[in-house]
Amino acid sequence: MAWGKTTYQAPKEMRESLLDIIRDISPNEDNYFVSNLDKGAPALQTYHEWNIFHEDRVTSVTANTEGADTSYPDLQAESRAGNYTVIVDAPVRLSRTKASIAMVTKQDALAVEKERALRRLKNKMEFLLVNGSLAAGATNAARGMAGIDAFITSNVTAYASGQSFTEAILNDMAKTSWDAVGSSYVASTLVAPAVIKQRVATFGTNLTRNVRAEDKRLVNEVRVFDTDLGVTVKILAHKDVRKAAGTVTALLINEDLHEMSFLVNTGEPHWEDRAKAGDYVAGVYITEFTHVAYNEKADVKRTGFSASL
Repeated sequence: MAWGKTTYQAPKEMRESLLDIIRDISPNEDNYFVSNLDKGAPALQTYHEWNIFHEDRVTSVTANTEGADTSYPDLQAESRAGNYTVIVDAPVRLSRTKASIAMVTKQDALAVEKERALRRLKNKMEFLLVNGSLAAGATNAARGMAGIDAFITSNVTAYASGQSFTEAILNDMAKTSWDAVGSSYVASTLVAPAVIKQRVATFGTNLTRNVRAEDKRLVNEVRVFDTDLGVTVKILAHKDVRKAAGTVTALLINEDLHEMSFLVNTGEPHWEDRAKAGDYVAGVYITEFTHVAYNEKADVKRTGFSASL
């Protein structure tokens, strides 16, 4: 029987129902080191260097006899470390037409893409700060900087694949740092994949607790672990620390001994318009920076943990 008109009969007569809300759930907001590491002195060259002094604690003492002449030992010399600056960018190009039309959210299309590009740039910087590899570069090969993982070479233990992360291991990591450096430089931030933080949550309740977060990019509460030596370790789950089976890694670091240095004058993240060669608008967020590790002997790396609870 005739009914008149329904939505099934006249779908083209209706305006679409489209929310002007977009939930960006991309996992590139979690950039702890980019947001929290101090900014050091500018890098004046593409290879940025700094001096290191580390003198081992004495393990025995020979007393002097009465009236003995003074004996002068060789004094410990400073050593030098360095890192290359690396160029990272996040380009944006929109057709003139696309850039002219407002998005679903009624926002300017170019402005939205620039905001997303800046997040991508920070994500790339964060990944390099953790996982970057040193490379001198060449005419057709980019320079590479050593990240935190690559810098830690003195205090490294690789377990057989599948080792469970335990209280004993975390205490041993803290002791390794405590043995190697002065008490004011002991590592106190554990950075690891989420599974390691989940493991720490199963430790004794008298050893782990939550405290109010004070870091710029941490909110609410953060879990800490009280080690046997009285060092309180902050536990951070990090998306970029190695987490594949057989390579699951935990890094215990002293954040105060790590910085970012940007190439002098032009290295800090900034937007540059690019020349038009067609019917489009284009530009790029770009930076040139490096990672500074003032003394890796304070840091500890353990690898080979189980990728599951």
